[in-house]
Amino acid sequence: MMPVHYHTGKFPPSSIDWKKLAVPIERATMALARYDSFLGIIPDESILLSPMLVQEAVTSSRIEGTHATVSDVLVYEAGGANFDSSKSDDVLEVVNYRRALLLAEKMVKDVPLSGRVLKAAHKTLLQNVRGSLKSPGMYRHDQNWIGTSDNIDEARYVPIAADKLEDAMAAWERFVNSDDIPSLVKISIAHAEFESIHPFCDGNGRVGRMIVPLMLCSDGIIRHPCLYLSEFFEHRNNEYQDRLLAVSRDDAWTEWCEFFLAAIETQAKENLEKAQSIYRLYKDVLLESTIKSKSPEVPEAVACLFRSAIFPSNVFTKRAGMNESASRRFISSLKESGRIVEISPHRGRTPAILAFPELLGISEGLRMDSVPSVTDNDN
Repeated sequence: MMPVHYHTGKFPPSSIDWKKLAVPIERATMALARYDSFLGIIPDESILLSPMLVQEAVTSSRIEGTHATVSDVLVYEAGGANFDSSKSDDVLEVVNYRRALLLAEKMVKDVPLSGRVLKAAHKTLLQNVRGSLKSPGMYRHDQNWIGTSDNIDEARYVPIAADKLEDAMAAWERFVNSDDIPSLVKISIAHAEFESIHPFCDGNGRVGRMIVPLMLCSDGIIRHPCLYLSEFFEHRNNEYQDRLLAVSRDDAWTEWCEFFLAAIETQAKENLEKAQSIYRLYKDVLLESTIKSKSPEVPEAVACLFRSAIFPSNVFTKRAGMNESASRRFISSLKESGRIVEISPHRGRTPAILAFPELLGISEGLRMDSVPSVTDNDN
């Protein structure tokens, strides 16, 4: 079968069937509005956003072949040198994804979404990990292709030629920052076009998935860039790949937009359910802790639990703003009630590592017996 080539001259698309998209646009818009409204009533959004960002980083990286879990990432960050080195490469890719997305979020507050933002995120994404030798932060200068063969003639898809890439990305930037069509359709098209151009030597899928929350926030649809589609795409990866291919092969932009809008609607509903579960848990823990202690630091201490579900005891003390005695009492109370568990004991100058299993369970359906412990490698 001959490879499908990039759709030269067909971007932006001129063949959108707007009647077909009317209902999907409305459904996606309503789902996003409900999700964003719920986030708006939370006094401290970080208790929701932190767990969801870690899950997104894990899922988006897993699509590209990593095997790290949320707990792996959090144990690595909590345990440092004692972390199982066999998992470090995958975990570093996840950590880089989160850093890259946070960097891009910060940049788009001051500048429009552009190649400058994407290159900065890409450079961070590939720093000191697999792909670090594939021109981090730079567009490619050679022809690439997608497929299992080293022969381009046997490729499934061939992106735009390198000598036309800069012009294609300039057209993409103009489109992304225009307001000629409804934002959700624009985001649908922008994601497909970016993946079709495939401007980087590596990391295109992850950067392309970052674009979605960045555009949703930049266009004022949601107040925080916290609607991620990686979970939807992971579960429907074959359909995702087929529909992207059909854009270049068949000019099937309308069908692609229908699929993408369904992804937004589905993920907004699932994110709302997850956010509501996290917030219910937060209120329960806050109420219990307030009954047991009248310390004014309790609300901030409880919020700290939700920002990282696995943490060293000394870092918790510092972030919660408590003195050591108050922090010990607070942690002891949570351990007695079963809210948190110790997965690595205090030893010498090494602090205890603690975990919040209920939050981990909401984040990725994790059982506590599958949380990896931080082991001592000195035998």
